Amino acid sequence: MDTLDIALLVLVIVSVICLIILTVYLVKVLSSTNKLVKNINKACDTLNGELEPVVKDLKETISGVTSIVKATDNRVKAINCAFNGVIGATGILGGKLKSVLDGVIAGFKAGVNLFKK
Repeated sequence: MDTLDIALLVLVIVSVICLIILTVYLVKVLSSTNKLVKNINKACDTLNGELEPVVKDLKETISGVTSIVKATDNRVKAINCAFNGVIGATGILGGKLKSVLDGVIAGFKAGVNLFKK
């Protein structure tokens, strides 16, 4: 055998060994990737299963808070209307009381003027 033939044979053997090593490495990488994807999928399923009750409870809580806010808003509006009614009634009574008081004062002055004469 010639040295060129020996060199080519060594090159082929080394190339085959490199291809075998590369193939084994790629198989390990693909196997690890497959395990990782399965674990991520399992974690996502677990998370999804755990989040559904939490989201349901959160929706119920939000609807409860919303109903409390609506009820409080309605009560505040009712109190505001009652307060405005009281203020309006006081204003009307105050105006009538003023006119009655003006009439009493005018009558008193007229009575005093009668007795002065």
